[in-house]
Amino acid sequence: MRRVVLALIATAACRAPIAAGQPGLARDPLVVTRLSSRDLSFSTFSGFTDSVRLVVRDSATWQDTWRTINQPFIPAPPVPPIDFMRDMVVVAALGARPSEGYEIVVENVREDSSGIEVALRVTEPARGCPVAAVMTQPVDLARISASARRVRFRQRTVAVPCGTQ
Repeated sequence: MRRVVLALIATAACRAPIAAGQPGLARDPLVVTRLSSRDLSFSTFSGFTDSVRLVVRDSATWQDTWRTINQPFIPAPPVPPIDFMRDMVVVAALGARPSEGYEIVVENVREDSSGIEVALRVTEPARGCPVAAVMTQPVDLARISASARRVRFRQRTVAVPCGTQ
């Protein structure tokens, strides 16, 4: 019996490093500073007509991205300063939607052995809810510590019942 227990312990110890290296395991939270103070998208309207997941690591890309985000607004607000030696910006755009009631929010960011994972929450109006028929293009932005590591995005979608948004 003792040999069986030792064999099981040895087997578990051999497998632990492999499991820890798999995406989704051993995640460490990173500090996230959303560019919106609300629990909603940074903006409901943007110039992103397609779904986009983007990591901005330099000033030139940031200026182009900011211009696209604020394409519907004249004049566009000034570009927020970002120190790209310290930080990078993750951008998640939902793309064009046929009505209000859609949001995309960076919920958290975690790091594991395979890179950085950005968790997104997408909300949409539940079927049958009365919403304004206006084209929207929700986008959210968050600042995280600069890293050369690979960034992946994970999204969960939630239907919001009528009258709760």
